[in-house]
Amino acid sequence: MSLPPETGTLDLLPLPRLLLDLHLEHYAGALVLEREGVRKRVVLHDGAPLLAESNLASETLGVLLLDQGKLSRADYTRVGQLVQEKGCKEGMALLELKLVDPKGLFVALKDQLRRRLVECFGWTHGSYRLEAAEKPAADAGAFRIDPVRLVHDGVEAQGSADRLLAQLGPALDQPAVASKELARWRARLREDAGLDLLLEALDGRRTLREAVTSTRAPGVASAAWMLHALGVLAPVMAKQASAARVAAADDELDIEIVVETEDDLAASALASGRNAEKSAALAPEVAALRDEVLALHAKLDELDHYALLGVARDADAGTIKRAYLKAAKRFHPDALLRLGLADLHGPANELFARIGKANAVLSDPASRRAYDDEAGGAGDADADRLAQAEGFFRKGQVLARKGAFADALQFLGPAAELWPEEPAYRLELGWALYKQPRADAAAALPHLEAAVSLEPGNSVGHYRLGVVLRALGRAQEAERSLAKAKELEPKGRRL
Repeated sequence: MSLPPETGTLDLLPLPRLLLDLHLEHYAGALVLEREGVRKRVVLHDGAPLLAESNLASETLGVLLLDQGKLSRADYTRVGQLVQEKGCKEGMALLELKLVDPKGLFVALKDQLRRRLVECFGWTHGSYRLEAAEKPAADAGAFRIDPVRLVHDGVEAQGSADRLLAQLGPALDQPAVASKELARWRARLREDAGLDLLLEALDGRRTLREAVTSTRAPGVASAAWMLHALGVLAPVMAKQASAARVAAADDELDIEIVVETEDDLAASALASGRNAEKSAALAPEVAALRDEVLALHAKLDELDHYALLGVARDADAGTIKRAYLKAAKRFHPDALLRLGLADLHGPANELFARIGKANAVLSDPASRRAYDDEAGGAGDADADRLAQAEGFFRKGQVLARKGAFADALQFLGPAAELWPEEPAYRLELGWALYKQPRADAAAALPHLEAAVSLEPGNSVGHYRLGVVLRALGRAQEAERSLAKAKELEPKGRRL
């Protein structure tokens, strides 16, 4: 391996691949990224990002804290005034005004570095160049970001599944298994069900494409991209793959099973005496798993999302995530097939789909609130619709907070269309329509009016509506909205 060329374009060498190459070569210097007037300069040492500069006003430290709700609008104004008066950096102004403590400033600066970089993972075009940089200060190492985890987070947040898989080229259609090199990287990758289930599916019988397709879990496309990029996928020769498809040894039960087709799987299960009537012939733990799957499947219509994941209704996000990962690995249809429980194919698929749905709803605060608010939980169709809408909204919100309002519209529009009665969706969509490079106040107005109608106590909604009304020349209505926003704003804060 050698360093990438000193200059190049991101359409030929995408940023995730570029960052990994620089990491593997322990690069020390600066990486300058440019696209459509946006410029970012990243300082790396030993292949890891330490600092990142950006010319986007939306990526300043003050805006970051404002968006996170850690800084009021009034305090944000005070910080700006102090920066102008003293010519100091925002961090020093925040400390002098005692708006953050040193630890809080450190956390904010590290988060700012990560956000400035992750935003670039969505760039499908642009240019880069490598240039010399001064040796970073000794204390800059504290801001070091693990480039492997950064790239995994970035491709998951910004990369579309189709684009990620297309970058794998011929490797996508070759049988593969994870090599011993995986142990070197495993702890530095994202912890999610997509990666764990993909590794289970990569048994030498399937191509990478087949493994991805069979693994129905979030994060599988980014996991496949990372495994390929890190070089931890060992190709399997066609002859070996064929032999593996004919006879796959079950390590725990020492039983051969045929895995050619669903009919073959069922025949193998019958031949081995693995049907419901003879479950006693199975190893005790497998027989218990069979009974558990059948019992849960029989009660699917009765179980709510909490009961299905086995968590309390007040469970925190971490508990829900751990329960989902455990259930996803335990009940994945492919895992059951490998244990010889082929006749559970239908029930296992239904159970696994419901587990995924439960996680999608409960792991997101907005969809969970909506689910809890409805008696007995949201209906399945509504839960699906809300989960999909919330996914679009979160992506659009991230882009909007970074000032990429035009890009945000492609996600905020579908979110509001799927769930028009959610005020947050209408509020963000209306504001993005107004704030995009070619502001469309007329299109923004009905969404902001709907947001205010749905949530009349939201000061931000009234404020944004007032701004748009003023842009449309409706001065009296604008002043009423702005006055209402000030009235609703908590005491001591200013809009």
